[in-house]
Amino acid sequence: MTRSVVVTGMGVVTRNVIGTRAFDQLLADGSPAPGRPSQFDSGRFRAKNAYATDPSAANTALREALLRKGKDLGLGNVTETDMNCAGYGLLAAIEAVEQAGLTPEMLKSAGCSIATTSGGMMDRYTDALDEGDHSAQFQELVTPGSAALVLRRIFGLHGPLSSFSCACASSLGAVSYAFMRVRNGDAPVMLVGGNDRIREADFAGFNALRAMDRDRCRPFDVDRRGMIIGDGGAILVIEDEEHARARGAVPLARMASVALSTDSHHITCPKPDGLSRAMEQALERAEMKPDVVGYVNCHGTGTQINDEAEAIALEAVFGGGATRPIVSSTKGTTGHLLGSAGAIEAIATVLALRAGEAPKMTSTINPEDIPFTLPVEGEDRTIRTNVAMSNSLGFGGLNGSLIFQLPETGDF
Repeated sequence: MTRSVVVTGMGVVTRNVIGTRAFDQLLADGSPAPGRPSQFDSGRFRAKNAYATDPSAANTALREALLRKGKDLGLGNVTETDMNCAGYGLLAAIEAVEQAGLTPEMLKSAGCSIATTSGGMMDRYTDALDEGDHSAQFQELVTPGSAALVLRRIFGLHGPLSSFSCACASSLGAVSYAFMRVRNGDAPVMLVGGNDRIREADFAGFNALRAMDRDRCRPFDVDRRGMIIGDGGAILVIEDEEHARARGAVPLARMASVALSTDSHHITCPKPDGLSRAMEQALERAEMKPDVVGYVNCHGTGTQINDEAEAIALEAVFGGGATRPIVSSTKGTTGHLLGSAGAIEAIATVLALRAGEAPKMTSTINPEDIPFTLPVEGEDRTIRTNVAMSNSLGFGGLNGSLIFQLPETGDF
């Protein structure tokens, strides 16, 4: 039996925004300028700015959420180390689980699939070297899968567990795994998403690649000069639709399909046919034609190579139809969340689809001449159909495409 998969809860932590309502408002208002990260001194780098979350504010919000909701959700003990490793994802998961209306008993049968760049590994490993820590907890928290392990323990999950660290396509790998677990009946509920903290090593690496814009991220702008790193957490609760209905939950959207591909071309230079293949497979699995897609949330890093390759791939898939989707990138507002990018962009896509409007691209001032509508100042942002797509690309030629759908009329 193949099950219908729906989204029943969402949670977000990014920049100075905590919660999907505040995130939705951020997307509607457009991008405030990035600034210096507080986690380290970025002054010695060529590009100095980031779309960084304030860790102290997020940890304060997490402590408050645990006091208010921890007992009702049956959450286990949370240590300071857990907060430093998986705090953003944990805070986002609390919101998503509460919105979904899941009880501690329901969570026992749930699974977890988390995307990250390196989990708590880099931070915790460095701390442990200084502290001489060789405990069992240290062994758990230095693995790339540490964030998933922390969420499993705190929420008391007994279902399938996995962690994905495959560059900037990590989140769609995590979503693909969770989607199949629910669709195949391995678990009625999965917590899926991303958890990443900005780190000096990542910041230095992208500076060394000269992939960072010194000012701000400007996707699909003729004057674009690169990405800007962001961080945060984004979690979706996805669920067997029959299970959701039986317990009285109201789905936010249907997750129609997800597809992954690799172009095997170059570690940092995407080949357009890899992404076009992922989009075509996602449409085929959803039994949809390209012209039913009203909006595409692009990977859109603001680098010369990525945006050009993505525009070519979009033309290959949607160019032959009578109508074309609005396309945009939300990285001008959130920055690039690396392994967590696809998760926060999946939530942005669901919010846009439910609102019927594509998010503003306020950082894109001089839009590139591509044969698609970009929701920049003065352009109509109305999404004309009930279907939207979200795409991710990653180093090594990794590609992913995810499709969401709302009912044509009414609600679920």
